[in-house]
Amino acid sequence: MFFINVLYLETFLIVCNNGNFTEAAKRLFVPQPTISNRIRYLEEELGQELFVRGKKGKRSVELTRAGKMFQPYAEQVIETLKTAKSEINQDANENLMTIGSSIALTHPFIYEKINLLNGVHNKNINLLIMDHSLIAKSLIDGILDIAFVTEPINNKQLESYPIYKEKFGLIVSGEHPLAEKKYLEDIADLEEEYLIFYKPFSKDQLMFRNVNCKKRIITNQIELVNDLIHNQNAVSFLPPNTFSNEVKKGRLVHIPIHTDLHICEIQYYLACRKYEIFYEDIFLS
Repeated sequence: MFFINVLYLETFLIVCNNGNFTEAAKRLFVPQPTISNRIRYLEEELGQELFVRGKKGKRSVELTRAGKMFQPYAEQVIETLKTAKSEINQDANENLMTIGSSIALTHPFIYEKINLLNGVHNKNINLLIMDHSLIAKSLIDGILDIAFVTEPINNKQLESYPIYKEKFGLIVSGEHPLAEKKYLEDIADLEEEYLIFYKPFSKDQLMFRNVNCKKRIITNQIELVNDLIHNQNAVSFLPPNTFSNEVKKGRLVHIPIHTDLHICEIQYYLACRKYEIFYEDIFLS
C-alpha cells in the first residue's frame, strides 16, 4: 500500500496541462525543483516514469504511456475530493444522499432504483460514477452513503448485499455480419473480430480471455466501448442491459451465448457502511 499527497496529484495534473515543469512552478508559486521532486516522488511510488523529459535545452515534457494511464485516475481523485469538500460545506441540515457506482447509472436496474428513491427522498440525491478501487475508502470516509459495485468489498467496516444478476452475451452493431445469429455457438466465430473488454466486468469475463481474436483492447470507458462497436465494427461480451436502449432501437444487437457453452454471469452488489443501509425496502427488494 502507498500513500500519495493530494498536492502531488494536483502538481502532476498542472504539469500535464502546461507541458513543462517551469510553467507549473509559476502556476503554483514554488521553485522548479519542488515540482521535479513531487513528480519524482509519484514516479517512485508508482514504479513508472510519468513524463518523457525534453532533450537538453528544451523545457517541454510529454506523458509516457504510464502517465497517460495514470492521468484519468488522478483527475478522478481530485474531482471526488472537490465534490466531497463541496458537500461537507453545505448546510448541515440539508438532507443530501450521495450514491457512488462503478456501474453505468443508465443500467435499467440502477436507473429504476434511483427513480424510486427520488420519489421518497426529501431533498437532494448526488450521483457519482467512480472507479471500484475508490469506493471502499469513499464509503468509510463518509463521502458516499451507498454504492453499486460489481464485486463485494472485503472490509470489516462495510457490508455488501447481492442485488441483481444477469448473463453475458455478445454485443455487436446492427450492421455487423454476426447480428443475424440467434446464438453464439462457437467462440471460434470471433477469430477475425476486434474484441473489447470492459474493465469493470473483467473479473467476470475470464472465460472469454482465451478467445483467439484478431485484435483486442481493455478500457474502463463505457462510452469508448459503445463508440468502437458502432464505428470500428468491434464486438464485446457484456450483459444485455449495458446498452438496453440501443438494443431496443436495433442500433446494437445482443447475441445470447448458446447453452452448450459455459455461460458467464455477473452479480451486482449494494455496498454500505456496516449497520447503515439506507432505504432497504427499495434497494434490497
